[in-house]
Amino acid sequence: MRISVCVALLSVSLLLSGCSQWYYQLGETLPEGIEDDAQGQSLATMLARLGPPLRFAANEGQLVMAWEAWQVRESALGVSLGWAGADFLNVDWGSAHIEGEFLIMTFDADRRVTAAERVYRDDSLGSGAALQPFYSFVSVVDVQDLLSPLPQHGWGAMQLLPLPELLNNPQSPGMGDTGIEQRGTPTGAGARTLEWLD
Repeated sequence: MRISVCVALLSVSLLLSGCSQWYYQLGETLPEGIEDDAQGQSLATMLARLGPPLRFAANEGQLVMAWEAWQVRESALGVSLGWAGADFLNVDWGSAHIEGEFLIMTFDADRRVTAAERVYRDDSLGSGAALQPFYSFVSVVDVQDLLSPLPQHGWGAMQLLPLPELLNNPQSPGMGDTGIEQRGTPTGAGARTLEWLD
């Protein structure tokens, strides 16, 4: 993660403004074209070329593995309205952008690649503006769902969840039994919709 912060103080009493840029680097850059010649390659060969997978699942003799590399940029600008006689108000603008790739491979019972697909993403995550009292209480863009830890880091804690989340664990894409999901998937989608029921 790389952080760049700039603050400009033009006049203590008239104008106070600031900006920030946050850069998040998630995963290692993936080799170009590796999915084109992956068909029939062994699991050992793929692991040697790509390293350990960041997401994986096993089901009925098959393996699904995924590697990802993302760059997330979050920018914000805040300006005090003191120059307009409103010392207690701030105007904030913010935007976020994501660029990266997600590589997924399936392996058969003999641990040979049966399919490989790469998905590229390069788009805006949104932007916003706010008028806030005194100082910036709330960020105008939120990228926290893209910065969450990998699912295997929480496997132990997932066994201690309250119902119905605990009963939904076998269907949860993060548990390694039924499938995987891409970073940023909404928590109320797919198998996770059961967790919203009371």
